[in-house]
Amino acid sequence: MGSSLGIQSAMRLGSMTDIYYYNSKTMSKQSIPTIVDNRFYQALTSLGAGSSTFIISVDQGISDIILSAKLPAQNASAGIDYTGLALPRGWLYHALSRISVRYGSSSQFFFGSSQTLIANLREMPNPQTRDQIFELGGALMTTLGQFAGDNLTAYAYLNLPHNSPNGSLSKPNPLPSELLSQPIVITVEMNPLQSIFSTNDVAGSVAEAPKSFESAYFQVRQVHAKDSGDLMTIGAGGKGSAYSLPLKAFYQNEVSIQVGGNGTLDLTKPVKHDLQLTGFRNGEVRSIFFWITKDSDTRPSTNVRNVKNFTNYILPKDVELLYNGSVFYRALNGSSQMWALVTTETPPLLQATVLSFDGANNIISTSKSSNWTEIPFSQHFEQLSGTSMYIAGKLIQNAVVNLSVTLPDNDRYTITLCYSYNSALMFSNGGAEYVF
Repeated sequence: MGSSLGIQSAMRLGSMTDIYYYNSKTMSKQSIPTIVDNRFYQALTSLGAGSSTFIISVDQGISDIILSAKLPAQNASAGIDYTGLALPRGWLYHALSRISVRYGSSSQFFFGSSQTLIANLREMPNPQTRDQIFELGGALMTTLGQFAGDNLTAYAYLNLPHNSPNGSLSKPNPLPSELLSQPIVITVEMNPLQSIFSTNDVAGSVAEAPKSFESAYFQVRQVHAKDSGDLMTIGAGGKGSAYSLPLKAFYQNEVSIQVGGNGTLDLTKPVKHDLQLTGFRNGEVRSIFFWITKDSDTRPSTNVRNVKNFTNYILPKDVELLYNGSVFYRALNGSSQMWALVTTETPPLLQATVLSFDGANNIISTSKSSNWTEIPFSQHFEQLSGTSMYIAGKLIQNAVVNLSVTLPDNDRYTITLCYSYNSALMFSNGGAEYVF
């Protein structure tokens, strides 16, 4: 066989791998056999504005967690009338305000609803699954007849430090709750439900929109060992022993910066904005991603007809990021999308629905590509299921980080940023804490 190998084989580094027959090098086995179930669920304690707490008892591997909510059906006699109202695609994420999680005795961290949606979209393995998870977040409804049946129920994935909606190669291993002596506590805070509806009422009234969901629940997917004796136990390694769970990322709570809105509105001249970024914590930043919304889309006047387009993200031009005065990222014109595309299978955009009025003041929708922007510090590497590679990020500390973007006009915009960090959860003596 050796004589059949040419100069290319002789000149290349690496060991021989047989891709005709399987062998011990190309086969592996699951060392701890497991069974997956999703039988545990809990109803939300607050179906309207307010907070609900989901307590997950110590019970082996914790993986995916979803939130489902159902709107009440049309019932004008009971004061629920969807006539003249509309909801955009993905509306359940906008009904959320923020999410928090505490793993046993760990620090409690909060995550905004907008960053939860973007995190879900960017972690999906391809554009098809990205679009589907967005659609499952709530169907587009612009007419009375659409507020019925399955359209009234929506599903949101709770993107937490330990999990990912990615069902492909980058699926993280489960969180080993058997190493905790206290439960995992997840809290979801909801916005007033009527605040997410658009209306064609001349007075801007959404008084007949529901104030609360008909029902809503949390549900968790768990991974159980067939033989619990195969698992680690608290303190088994003696004093000072610990288990480090590498996290796919830690997304710092979103930071919002408002720009523009000065002087007379001029739609003809692009405007450059120079920003100093704040809110960094000590740790290695793997990437920064941000999305831009026009305030008139997300916070329109409430005393007139209005439509709300929460995901009508605006693509900035001429993006530049500087670290202590040195340029680390530059995307002239709209090339930020090209730079993102060459390092991912899921480009940073989605086909959003933009609501508007027709000549008869009916609410209609059109499809539009909405784009967010990715600024990486780390080298690109595709993780494999069941494995984790540490890839260095940029240590920010007390550095000055500046971002400049050019927007279409001088209207009022909100730039929302999220910083992605390297992190791990350290389990020891029944407790857990983040390491950055």
